[in-house]
Amino acid sequence: MASSSRSLIYPSSSFSVAQQLPFDVLSEIFQYLPDLHLIDDLEAEVVSPKTGPYILHPDRYPWSLTKICRIWRHAALYEPRLWSRVHLEVGMRPIPQGKVDLLQTYLSRSRQSLLVVSIHCTYVGRVRENPLLNMLFPTSNRWKFFSLHVLDKSIPLFTPLAGSFLSLETLHLYIAHQAKTPPLTKANKIFEYAPRLHTVRFRHSEDRSIFWMPYDNQQIQVYQGPISSIPHEQGCQWMENLRWCAIAANVPRLDWKFVEVTAPLMKEFSIQDRIQPFNSAAIMDSMTFPNLEVLRVKAAGPVHLCQAISGLLDRSLCAATLTEVCLDIPDLTTPLMEAVLEQMPYIVKFRMTSRKLLPDFVNRWKYDPKTHMDNPCLLQCLEHLDLGRCTFTPQAELELLEFVQSRWEVPEKGTPEKYFAGPTNHSVTRLKSFGVPYKYQRTKRSHKKILKVWRAEGLTIVFGPGSQNRL
Repeated sequence: MASSSRSLIYPSSSFSVAQQLPFDVLSEIFQYLPDLHLIDDLEAEVVSPKTGPYILHPDRYPWSLTKICRIWRHAALYEPRLWSRVHLEVGMRPIPQGKVDLLQTYLSRSRQSLLVVSIHCTYVGRVRENPLLNMLFPTSNRWKFFSLHVLDKSIPLFTPLAGSFLSLETLHLYIAHQAKTPPLTKANKIFEYAPRLHTVRFRHSEDRSIFWMPYDNQQIQVYQGPISSIPHEQGCQWMENLRWCAIAANVPRLDWKFVEVTAPLMKEFSIQDRIQPFNSAAIMDSMTFPNLEVLRVKAAGPVHLCQAISGLLDRSLCAATLTEVCLDIPDLTTPLMEAVLEQMPYIVKFRMTSRKLLPDFVNRWKYDPKTHMDNPCLLQCLEHLDLGRCTFTPQAELELLEFVQSRWEVPEKGTPEKYFAGPTNHSVTRLKSFGVPYKYQRTKRSHKKILKVWRAEGLTIVFGPGSQNRL
């Protein structure tokens, strides 16, 4: 009895399996930690030094790996890739010596590996008078990823780096202006020679800075930013080699020469109007994306824009590859919406934003196995539907519930496979997730009861933001 009590108080000191892994295995495992992955979503904000998970701090990653055990500490200290992420905030305040020493530790332990660098700079002065920049700038030839949040008046600090970005592949750029009518920012000279640069992204904001894209750089694969930064001489032709593109209209009119352009590598395309009036339809009328997988459109003019979307899909013949569509078009009517959705038979994920949708809006979405052979429903492959930013009339809410019911509930004696599977060319996919308007939480109890039942059965239900769903 005494021995058993002693074993409970003093447990065995044997090592766990994780503490006995070889050095090379641990080093490889460390590369797959979740917070090492950079954001790769055109809708997401660019990585910020203020909010990112890599801020230099002794209590955070990768320092936490050194506190597990002796073996983990040894593996973490001598794995250079773990210390290759440098994120700094540089302002006018005096810099503590501890922060300088910390940066020196990261740079020394990273050895000659490529660096991921993020700088939030409000400093105005000389580089040699700032110990952080003075220490970091000589390593610019090792920068693989560079996120720069900088004041317009701080841009001259970075001009000496021009021509040194030999390893730069990804650039996130945000230039903040303090004046209401700032001059054009000539930041492009800094990154003019970057032979490996393939991704250029601006922050999602009313960016008034102008960063002219390289004219002769054929390696750009990803672009996210304002229309004004695309070379006017090339216009749509500049986008023909892109794989991902998210453009935002920050000018009321374009002086582009619109010619037909085919972008065979384009997988994801997003266009957003910020200033009215702007003719987004003219851009889509000029483009052809034969292998498009994701399409996002946010604009105000429903009629011409829907016609442009239909023309783009008809011209691109991408119905078999298109799997995700996001439409943010106010005052979208049922005929216009159905005309667009008829050309998207295989989309798996659909998100829409509109207001005061009428009861007939989802009529052709409903699945009825009795009439499906003669009158098949739209969106047969749909698995994820997000209407969380839409508003509905009271009767339209009931119709929406009936649609979800038709694509989720299965008769008692049936199975999902038999109920939703028809002939090979008319099979219907069961819903997996449903984004409902926030207003559903404030309406009839019967509505909420149905949603609770579906959630208990396995349907993922997400409520949209209430601020955008007020009738």
